Amino acid sequence: MTRRQLNLLDMYQAVLSHLDKFPGTWNQLTPVTPIVDNLRTIVAEMLTQSQLQAQCNPTGYTKRKDAHMFEIVERAFQLSLKLRSYAKFNNDHVLMAAVDLAYSTLARGPQQLVFQRCQRIAQHARDHLSELAAYQVTEEEVTMLEAQLNTTEPMTPARNVILGARKTATGSIPALVTRARKALDALDDLVEGMIDDAMFVSTYFNVRQVYDRVGRSAGSKEKVEE
Repeated sequence: MTRRQLNLLDMYQAVLSHLDKFPGTWNQLTPVTPIVDNLRTIVAEMLTQSQLQAQCNPTGYTKRKDAHMFEIVERAFQLSLKLRSYAKFNNDHVLMAAVDLAYSTLARGPQQLVFQRCQRIAQHARDHLSELAAYQVTEEEVTMLEAQLNTTEPMTPARNVILGARKTATGSIPALVTRARKALDALDDLVEGMIDDAMFVSTYFNVRQVYDRVGRSAGSKEKVEE
């Protein structure tokens, strides 16, 4: 949730808390009770979506993916150096053209493109494996790179699921804020027009202020236009 949305949520909860402290003042007023119930439902849904946002944080998946790709590029580059030496010695110009990549070139660009370059290096190493013993290319080394390449893609869907869930939660919150604004607009008029308890009404409109969480003094507030 944005800072503004968190500030609004704090205000909604403060309004409900005030109402809950003095139920006898308003719960017999027929027009008021359904609006309060609706606001309570909206706030509960906002809390749920906020929690979902927090749970669906893709940062860990992104860091793990980036670390995994770094390992792949490192391993592929080391293999490419050995393949390059083999290609030079054997005047294999086709192989040389395929594996003669600077590290910066190998690692540059979208992930899928980097992935494909590393796959080609692994395939060339596999194709020439029996001839690469003198260049210290081992079955284990090639198999390790192939295994890493095969486990990169399953990580991406998992991360995308997390991102999708977070995006859904984020997208639902503005609509909930709009619904809360409409409920409070109606409730404001009813509190002011139907409740005679001046202290209750004054406190109600005080808690309808939005207090900023960050970047202002502790006593600062902004006029509500929700």
